[in-house]
Amino acid sequence: MSKPVVQHAPQLAELQQIRIVMVNTTLPANIGAAARAMKTMGLSQLVLVDPKSFPHGDATALASGAADVLQQARVVATLEDAISDCQLVFGTSARSRTIPWPLLDARPATALAIDAGRQQQQIAIVFGREDRGLTNEELALCNYHLTIPVNPEYGVLNVSAAIQVICYELRMHALLAQAPTTAGDDQMPITHHTAWDEPLVDQTHMQQFYAHFEQTLADIDFLDPDNPRLLPLRIRRLFGRVRLDRMEYNLLRGVLGRVQAMRRGTWPPASLRAKSPIQDTPDV
Repeated sequence: MSKPVVQHAPQLAELQQIRIVMVNTTLPANIGAAARAMKTMGLSQLVLVDPKSFPHGDATALASGAADVLQQARVVATLEDAISDCQLVFGTSARSRTIPWPLLDARPATALAIDAGRQQQQIAIVFGREDRGLTNEELALCNYHLTIPVNPEYGVLNVSAAIQVICYELRMHALLAQAPTTAGDDQMPITHHTAWDEPLVDQTHMQQFYAHFEQTLADIDFLDPDNPRLLPLRIRRLFGRVRLDRMEYNLLRGVLGRVQAMRRGTWPPASLRAKSPIQDTPDV
């Protein structure tokens, strides 16, 4: 009897750009089960934000053959640390929030993630605590909120099970992106974007931008630092949708710096004030 032919799945480079982030996980078994779910679908980057107990024997036991994912997992203190170098961040959420945020179901969200991975962007998909998910402040660090369309009469989904669903969708999109499509094929659509001329800035730079923006608004008395209300969140939502590239980031930081200088009375500098005024002719 001939031996069965084993077909090896193709390497999916896009999946190596995607990290799974678990925040304040209580049960080590959930970490192990998540690692197993990831490896089954070809993902390997696991980041743990301040887990209650890790490493732990329960995590190793539940990981089964995915111990390497656990061994390579990064443990960090804050969510900001986990996503600092990412250009695209999804926060999983099952609840409506104070301010509506750009919300995507699992399928279009993972299609967007795979498309960003093909462009060599760093992507994070963030999962919250077993009992209460992510806080509003944590979700405000994300570009999109991601939801799994579960049964509305019983929407209880274990965090490792949710990770399995998302990892499966990621793998399916990556496989479909590699396979040539035939007219009439009943397949999930893949979103294609034109290659951008400048790299997108990461989350570390965006946090610096938000702080600069809010300080500028305070300097011109547009924002009350003691009672900012929802304005900072709305600013994050706006620019999270836009996703600034490097040139746009530098341009806006320059504008904010100029506004602050004018507010302080240090612009224009003395060297320019000493010059004779020049009549500008508009360019038309």
